[in-house]
Amino acid sequence: MWFFKKKPEYGFMDIGLTADVHSHILPGVDDGSPDVEESLAILARLHEAGVRRVALTPHVSRSMFPNQADDLQERLKAFLPELPDTLSDMSFHLASEYMVDEFFIDSHDRLAYPDGHLLIEMSYYERSRDIKEAVFNLLMDGFSPILAHPERYVFYQKVFDKRDGVSELRMLREMGCSLQLNVMSLTGAYGERSLGIVHWLLDEDMYSYIGTDVHSRHQIDRFEGFKVNAAQMDRVRALARNNETLFIPKQS
Repeated sequence: MWFFKKKPEYGFMDIGLTADVHSHILPGVDDGSPDVEESLAILARLHEAGVRRVALTPHVSRSMFPNQADDLQERLKAFLPELPDTLSDMSFHLASEYMVDEFFIDSHDRLAYPDGHLLIEMSYYERSRDIKEAVFNLLMDGFSPILAHPERYVFYQKVFDKRDGVSELRMLREMGCSLQLNVMSLTGAYGERSLGIVHWLLDEDMYSYIGTDVHSRHQIDRFEGFKVNAAQMDRVRALARNNETLFIPKQS
């Protein structure tokens, strides 16, 4: 009788994530955590998994989440005293996830990572016509853009097998825009086409960072059963290590 060795099944604890670069934990500012209780529960789960640095990246978009940098900083200042002693070894940095829409290019209200990178996103369903101009302008302004979760954009999923999505993502990378992978995407939760993009981008070493993009404590329960092979998992772990560089202050 032949015995077949079961393929390894990876999960959140296998990543070795010590720094989370994408989260929606700051309470009451977007579609993430609604209150302090939920935020503390999320942080307790991340702490248990080994995360010690957290970038808080609330959504910023004129139409849905018109957050302003000053207001978000006040929210963070009010939230930090709520942290229990059990989380005292965690550090936090306030950034934002900016929607590249018709208002983005004219706005200069930016919250970046300490090293000067800035997180951007597009609508899941409609490609931003201004994405190339936005990336170019950010670079000219001294920021290094990171495009969040390219594997989740439906318009890339529809054309990826025709290589159109490949060429645009390569172009953005060549311009100087990094790509950030979502932990949940490793599970195949967003469909086969999304998972196919994940596999291709990992194999081509095109991602630079990985984030939880966590919105609730229960979401973390689903960070299991990654559909990746051993070589791809090694690249995921390398992304987790690279996350730490975003927290090193930019030299002036």
